Formats: sequence, C-alpha cells, structure tokens
Amino acid sequence: MSSISPEIAHLREHLQRAADIAEPFKRRMYALGVISAALAPRGIVPILVGGCAVEFYTLGSYATQDVDVVVSGRDEFDEVLRSLGFSKGTGQRHWYSEELDLAIEAPDSVLAGSLERVVAVEVEGFTVHIIGLEDLLMDRLRAFVYWQSAADGEWAARIIALHASEIDWPYLEDQAAREGLTDALETVRRGAGA
Repeated sequence: MSSISPEIAHLREHLQRAADIAEPFKRRMYALGVISAALAPRGIVPILVGGCAVEFYTLGSYATQDVDVVVSGRDEFDEVLRSLGFSKGTGQRHWYSEELDLAIEAPDSVLAGSLERVVAVEVEGFTVHIIGLEDLLMDRLRAFVYWQSAADGEWAARIIALHASEIDWPYLEDQAAREGLTDALETVRRGAGA
C-alpha cells in the first residue's frame, strides 16, 4: 500500500474532528467539505444531492442517514475515500466510515440538472457543493410522479414554502414542462400555498 500524502494526512486529521460534532447534519456536511478538499487537487467536485440536500434546503426538517453525491472519476473518488479511512460498502457506489458513523453513496457521475445552479456553501473553512434548488425540486417531482412517492411531493411543497421568493420560477416551470411534470409542479405548489 502506498504511503499517504501529507495533504491527505492533514485532511484525515480534520475528518477525525468530525466525530466530535454531535449534530448529525453538521457532521455530514463538515465531512463532505473535508472530502471535497481532498478531491479538489484532482479536479473532482462532489455535488450533494438526495436526502441530505433536502435536509439542507428544509433547514434540517428532513432527516437522512447518508450522504448522496454525484461525482465523476469514481476510481479516484474511491481512492481518496479509502485514503481518508472509509471502507468500500456493498456494490460499486457505497462507502462507510465506522469512526464517523457515516455512509456515502455516489449514485451517479452526471448531475441531473444544471451545473451553473450548483450552490457552494462554506462549512468550517471547507466548501460543499449542493444541487441547485430548482433541480432538487425537479428530483423530488420525479419521485412524486414516477415512484408515486407522496412524501417526496410533500417535501417539494415544504421546500417551495420555505424558498418561494428565491426560486427561479421560469427555469423550474420550463424544466417541468420539458419532462411532462407541469401538473405535478402545480400540485405541490398549491400544497405549499405558493
């Protein structure tokens, strides 16, 4: 096994500090910030999607146990996670840190949405990239319609209620129309009172 670079060793120390963060969402966000810093020299930017992104946009109302990211360069991602102390889980897209009680899943290498809408958030000196608000709403609308997940429709309505004035409505409406989800958008929009 090759030796760990000084940069990775330093970031590994930061990652170990995450274990002391009591609030699970903050621990996950901090850990993802450290992981992102470790990937930055390789030109790889993991983008937070899924439940943890919903948790971010609902100000902690939604709770999830894992971190879902879209990331290119899966082999390099795997190498960096292992160097940071994660072990490979089941399948080709799961990693786990027992020390942090943190599961990471990389379900895709291409973001379903606009890279220009990705939000960069600073977390204790590290940067976490998060799927854009409208693209996260589209993800929830897809689940609402295609998986018949009423819960995803409700979470989309909550996000709309919290962020109605920030949403780029023309973009969201256009995306919904392109995917045949206009009726679903209107349903959750009414549910949000927006």
